[in-house]
Amino acid sequence: MMGAEHMFLYLDSCHNTMRLHRIVATEHQERERGYERMRGSRITYVVVKSNETLADLSQRYGITHEELRQLNPGLQEIVVGDVVKVWTHGGETREPKAGQQFVLGFYAGPMGVSLPGSQASLHQHSALLSAIAPYWFDLHLGSAGQIKSRVAAATIRTQVADAHRRGVKVLASIHNTDKRPGTSRTQVLHSAITANRTVFVRNVLRLVEEYGFDGVNLDFERLKPGDTANYTAFVRELASQLHGQGKLLVVDVLGDANHQPFSMDFDYPGLAASVDYLGIMTYDEHKPAQGSPGPVASLPWVERTVRLAINAGVPPRKILLGIAAYGYDWTDNNPGARALSYAAIQRLQSQHKATAQFHPTYRVPHFDYRDARGDLHHAWYEDARSLSLKLDLVRRFNLGGILHWRLGLEDPASWGPIRAKLSPIEK
Repeated sequence: MMGAEHMFLYLDSCHNTMRLHRIVATEHQERERGYERMRGSRITYVVVKSNETLADLSQRYGITHEELRQLNPGLQEIVVGDVVKVWTHGGETREPKAGQQFVLGFYAGPMGVSLPGSQASLHQHSALLSAIAPYWFDLHLGSAGQIKSRVAAATIRTQVADAHRRGVKVLASIHNTDKRPGTSRTQVLHSAITANRTVFVRNVLRLVEEYGFDGVNLDFERLKPGDTANYTAFVRELASQLHGQGKLLVVDVLGDANHQPFSMDFDYPGLAASVDYLGIMTYDEHKPAQGSPGPVASLPWVERTVRLAINAGVPPRKILLGIAAYGYDWTDNNPGARALSYAAIQRLQSQHKATAQFHPTYRVPHFDYRDARGDLHHAWYEDARSLSLKLDLVRRFNLGGILHWRLGLEDPASWGPIRAKLSPIEK
């Protein structure tokens, strides 16, 4: 086996940014330094953040206090700014290729007139897509560690082959969005990543092999309280298995700008250490269930989310920025909101002769109108202009690419900024 790849993370005082330097050392050199290299492991150098303790490092990286002391002779206590070595497990480091952007588009069938399917968008824009993540698989609520398919096997094979012919990778996207009365989705996920972890990993690998997927996308948006470390350990094990077969692993996490419930469940840097990309879902800043009209993803909120992730220790090139392609139609004094594609929103605007405005602070379009009953509506959505401004964040922070929810809902003009600002696209 080739020598371990060492990742050195340090603070550049001149620019006040976190930069990632790669230091390569052979196994022979490691032994000369007195380290017993663990097979399938690597050493990561991390900068201690404010109020961080040895216990925090131990939990984040799955390393014992004794291992920390072996790697850092004389280490007793740590203070902010200290550079500490830690083991991370789960295969060799897989850094995204510098200069290439990874564009991952979620893919789904039609959900009524207001939410068309993704196939036409895939066919028209395959040159600008690295991969798709079809919304096909869920955790089986009735059997821990098992995976339930939403579509027929023949459909999966046909659509995977179609994407491959177009030069687009396909990731098996697994969710925990299925619902059943009397069943806790978070408890099912807890069982899958703890007591049934071996079974679950085996089933994921079998799924990849059966349909010829190029990797896996994990989209588990809710964890059981206390499962943060369990999920990170599960991802580390799955990544090791997938990377050993040359497959990709993308893990999606909720945006964290306002410390919303569930977003704090995820160990951003711990997950990023194992995966190819961390997809940060920077959308639904204003959620339908909360009943408060507002932007799907205002530019300041998205930027704060990115900064928080990077400041937490996530390498920028590992981040896929979540891009919304839809909008919500809110009605005063009514709970919830109606999700609409860009095309459906344009029809709504035309029908009610509403005048759209571009919010000067949020940097997204919106308009108001009254329906036939006189109720006041507020439509907030995304278009090519708002998307283009978010792509500037990808360039400014040197992120790995974007996570697009979802193909078929977008403003058709948005592919122009994607081509102009994200090329070359990783294939």
